[in-house]
Amino acid sequence: MSEGNAAKARPLGWMALGVVLMLAVPALVAGEEFTITPFTGWVFGGTVNTRDGQLRIKETADYGVNLDLPYRGSRATRMRFSFSTYDTTVEEKLDLSSVSRDLFGMRVDHYQLGGTKVINEGRIQTYGMGTFGVTHFSPRDSSYSSETRFSMHFGLGMEVMLSKHLGLNLQGRLLLPFNYYSGSLFCGSGGCNIAVSGGSSLMQVDITAGLVMRF
Repeated sequence: MSEGNAAKARPLGWMALGVVLMLAVPALVAGEEFTITPFTGWVFGGTVNTRDGQLRIKETADYGVNLDLPYRGSRATRMRFSFSTYDTTVEEKLDLSSVSRDLFGMRVDHYQLGGTKVINEGRIQTYGMGTFGVTHFSPRDSSYSSETRFSMHFGLGMEVMLSKHLGLNLQGRLLLPFNYYSGSLFCGSGGCNIAVSGGSSLMQVDITAGLVMRF
């Protein structure tokens, strides 16, 4: 990542840390149960049509953390803050030649706030989740601009508790960044490489496994 794009990403990182502290400290002081789940996984998908063909975000490994807090004292409904990140490559495929080439490396950060709802309770617990937030796309090549877009995540997950405080988490999510206006993404000295219109684009799928730590 270039120094300029890294500097632009730092305020979002500090904001994410502030949200975690703002949510976790009151729960800790009040003696309420909360859960921290670091995770890693594999994210794939993310293709959008352009005037000349297609652009694709290559599949790659990602990692992050979920913070879950009781909502109004309920064990079945929880507030969730989620952060995840990955490094990838943006690839271009031209219609006429059908030749693919790598355009630039990129870091993607997701900052999300929402909730989970338990479907089946017990030692093995399934749940649905939905969150809303922003996604930050930061090309490593300084000739392309970084972009921040509103986004939504939807998914299903499963927790298997091995003890009172430790367990395993499996989860699948749809990652849905939004573009609310017509235009382009990643404009710079290299040109504008993704022509966009209103609506969702660059939808991806994220499959993860994590370690549940319940306090």
